[in-house]
Amino acid sequence: MILKISMIVLAVVIIAVIVINNQIIANKNQVLQAFGSIEIYLKKRFDLIPNLVVMLNKYLAHEKEIMLRVTELRTKAETAANPQEKIEASNELTKVMSGLNINVENYPDLKADTQFTHLQFELSDIEDQISAARRAYNAAVTGFNNKIQMFPANIIAGIRKDQTQVLLEIPVAEQKEVNIDQLLNN
Repeated sequence: MILKISMIVLAVVIIAVIVINNQIIANKNQVLQAFGSIEIYLKKRFDLIPNLVVMLNKYLAHEKEIMLRVTELRTKAETAANPQEKIEASNELTKVMSGLNINVENYPDLKADTQFTHLQFELSDIEDQISAARRAYNAAVTGFNNKIQMFPANIIAGIRKDQTQVLLEIPVAEQKEVNIDQLLNN
């Protein structure tokens, strides 16, 4: 009788460990998937930047220094060794682009250029997608961190050597959203 009870308790414990382990794996995979989404949108942004640089170089020769900095930051973000470096470079790129003040009114040919208008729309859309992807990533990280820090999953997470993930935090100075319309229509 005691053997049967012991076997049942052992079976319940093993099943609970398996379920909790699988939940931790699922949450960890959600974090990876959410970060992958951010990378996709950053890649879209990086792919759009050369087109924007070429377009603006046609019209804005004096803005060349800023365009070179944007290109440099794009390369830095693409070649980042880890996710944190990629996010930091991307944040710096966002900051530089928000500081780019182009008075479209002074460039009637640029304002009338349909390619420029299309790039302007795409860039604005990508910024919205990056923002949404960051929110999804932070939600996935919060779920994962909660899972591995709460009992009894914290025991299994400790055995697995799972570490909490870092939320994407944008420095307070950079928390304003890039307003592409304002950026290009000052």
